[in-house]
Amino acid sequence: MTTRLFSSLPLGVAAAAALLVAGCGSKSETEVASGTVTDPDTGEKTDYKITSSADGEEGNISIRTEDGEMRFGGGAANAKLPAGIAPFPGAKMTGGFAASGKDGDGGMASFEAKAKAADVIAHFRKQAEGAGMKVTTEVKAGDTLMLGAEKEGADKTGIQVTATQAGDMVNGTVTYSTGG
Repeated sequence: MTTRLFSSLPLGVAAAAALLVAGCGSKSETEVASGTVTDPDTGEKTDYKITSSADGEEGNISIRTEDGEMRFGGGAANAKLPAGIAPFPGAKMTGGFAASGKDGDGGMASFEAKAKAADVIAHFRKQAEGAGMKVTTEVKAGDTLMLGAEKEGADKTGIQVTATQAGDMVNGTVTYSTGG
């Protein structure tokens, strides 16, 4: 779904979006660009809106097609986790994106926490298993740990957690999909 959302987005809009996300939304958020583009081959319409903030800390980009909507940007407001999955205690959510459409929902949330990567992975493992998911992947590569889990019998429902130790801090991401 996300590939389709982006495939009809003009390159100039995508470039502007990338620049804004790099410094991305706050309470002083203002719209800097919006519109509708039409794919010349299919006639499919895509709406987009790009916002920025006066402080330059956060901003958002939303893209809407006939198939669904995607929203991403910096800050905790964009760091959505799937239902039933809570952040690691004390973690600061730093950004992410969420997409929804007729085939389900998905997204990615990034975070940082003063913790051990193994404790972060254990936290998400417990929640994934509690949500009826089975761990399908476990990887350790240097200072990075990764966990993948899927819900049996539920096509396209799963979670992937990556936790990288950086001194006494962990930088991590939770990527998820639901639906199917």
